[in-house]
Amino acid sequence: MRCGASGKRRNVARALPADAKTRSKRFHMDVNRSKGFVEVGDLTVHFPVQVSFLSRHKPVVHALNGVSLSIDRGEAFCLVGESGCGKTTLGRTIMGLTRPTGGVVNFDGAQISGRDDAAMLPYRRRMQMIFQNPYASLNPRLTVQSTLEEPLRFHRPDLSEAEVKSHTQEVMASVGNDPGWGTRYPHEFSGGQRQRISIARALMVDPEFIVADEPVSALDVSVQAQVLNLLMKVRAERQLTYLFITHDLAVVEHFGSRVAVMYLGTVCELTTPKALFAKPLHPYSQLLLSAIPKLGRKRFKPVKVPGEVPSPIDLPKGCVFHGRCPHATDRCRMEVPLLKMQHKRQVACHAVEEGRV
Repeated sequence: MRCGASGKRRNVARALPADAKTRSKRFHMDVNRSKGFVEVGDLTVHFPVQVSFLSRHKPVVHALNGVSLSIDRGEAFCLVGESGCGKTTLGRTIMGLTRPTGGVVNFDGAQISGRDDAAMLPYRRRMQMIFQNPYASLNPRLTVQSTLEEPLRFHRPDLSEAEVKSHTQEVMASVGNDPGWGTRYPHEFSGGQRQRISIARALMVDPEFIVADEPVSALDVSVQAQVLNLLMKVRAERQLTYLFITHDLAVVEHFGSRVAVMYLGTVCELTTPKALFAKPLHPYSQLLLSAIPKLGRKRFKPVKVPGEVPSPIDLPKGCVFHGRCPHATDRCRMEVPLLKMQHKRQVACHAVEEGRV
């Protein structure tokens, strides 16, 4: 949550339910004993909504609601869901670009959530981000050479001018770009070339963890395959860890080692891509996969669900999906389901737990 004063953050945190505070403390105790490279425990992010100063009620957007997950070193962890479900907010919060309202973020055994810019500086070099729009993420006034050299000069002031130039050309060549493009500006390139430049910029400081926020959604299908192959190649060569955010399930099937399905700021299902595509358990996961056209199908019949997506400002009680779920009962309407190990995967669903799905 972005707030100008720390007092406001404390007020929002105080408004969290008592059970949420307990879960956050319990995770904070357990996460120190875990071995995950990136850990997120009961992460909550609320954004205040601008209303009249005369109003007593201060509404907030519930972007993340108690998200807990662990990313192992070297894996490509995928995050899928509808637009507005909190995928980008989770990635930005892990990177420290968005302040959490509650919960913890651990990186390589150290808690990094809540740190100021100076305390985060040692981790900036180890964590990088690839943004969705490559043109908007590149400075139009800087040449490619200046764009790539800037993070290296900041994080590695000990390098000489010749070493900086050499490393820049090496990284450019490794992502399939001509090192001779260094004197050109972002507007002179295609979308795929600009995204390769963005990937090169993220690799300049030799990071260990990269958050890729829908890096291929703005590209043509043929270019998407090239960029995805490049990301897989770089991961193998540099032993990188990815948090890959996407809404394209076809990408997840071929790219990810594990996948988390999100809905309205909560994780519904966490499993491997193979298991998800073979048999999705959560009703929302079933809804997502039913929307994918398949060859050989005589008629395309996606699963139809009643109702609309609830407002993140006024979330329903109990399971956030119960208003659209055909298996919802009174328990679903009153009790929030927790992410539990069921059928060799983690699912947050009362119907799956009770064997009704």
